[in-house]
Amino acid sequence: MASDAQRAARAAFDAARSSFGRLTSGGDPHDVAAALVEAWGATEHALCALAGTGVLSGVAVVRELRQRSLLGLDDAHAFVDFHAAAERAREPGYSPTTADLDSARTGEERMDRVLARDLGATDPQAAPYSGPISPPRTPVHAADAATAPPLHIPTPARNNRLAVLVVAVACLAVVAASVYYLRLFSGEPDALRTGRAAFAAGDRLTARNAFSAAAGANPSLAEPHIYLGRIAREDGNLPAASAELRRAVELEPDNFLAHRELAAYLLVTGQPDLARSFYQRAIELNPSDKVALGYMACALLRLGRPDLADRFFQRAGPGDWLACQSAPLVAPSGAQSLPAAPPR
Repeated sequence: MASDAQRAARAAFDAARSSFGRLTSGGDPHDVAAALVEAWGATEHALCALAGTGVLSGVAVVRELRQRSLLGLDDAHAFVDFHAAAERAREPGYSPTTADLDSARTGEERMDRVLARDLGATDPQAAPYSGPISPPRTPVHAADAATAPPLHIPTPARNNRLAVLVVAVACLAVVAASVYYLRLFSGEPDALRTGRAAFAAGDRLTARNAFSAAAGANPSLAEPHIYLGRIAREDGNLPAASAELRRAVELEPDNFLAHRELAAYLLVTGQPDLARSFYQRAIELNPSDKVALGYMACALLRLGRPDLADRFFQRAGPGDWLACQSAPLVAPSGAQSLPAAPPR
């Protein structure tokens, strides 16, 4: 049964149907941009209704719903992209692209799914990871306990040999397990070292293959995805870059490099507001990261905040980021801004 929040969200979202209907690639650019802004506004109202707040907006309300497990990760990404498209459409003279319209349609589909979902039940995709789940214990009923044979505890005198045997077997098991895991994971450092060295030397094919192997062998590690995202971005494969870098942030939310590289992708794809958000998080995690400080200034310049940008330029000092003072858009490049050490 739908909750009051769902009903309010549905009513708010239904008001956007006509706006979504005007999102056609052959329409007047001014009207399409206005429809895109209106469609996001109604979607934002629906998200706020689900969250039960009228204070949050934009990415903040998406983050709030994600943290409360009311949105899946794919839902959150879709709404963030939709919001970014609407923000671009607010700029005077902007003509929405096919990608902008696709983001809006994806947002519409995701909103319909969210509103159709039973928010009272845990959504496996939306639920936050809480670590390994222990297998359920077999229940012990009172009748079974009453008829169970008494537990036999050997006396120390009769159990000395048994105890020695148990300890010996346990030691052998520990040694065997250690050997197994050393063999199992021995390729991880080699793959990462190979990838870093190849990346620094400009051998992108070797680096990509090495990091792909490392990602497959270590699915919980963010570092391979950070490098794969950087390589994809510099090669112009923006969809792959987005997927890899979002995966890195998901795997290690406290990894400043993951946030910084995702911010770089957002900056080069014309999303300075979102880039600023991720640069801000990277700086919070590592206040001494000059690359994040420098390109945070570039994002602020794009947002029309030269006064605030100057402060970040001063904190960052000299670097490649200074070029954006005279260029319309600069994105980080080169191997020097990614460390040779694992991003821990």
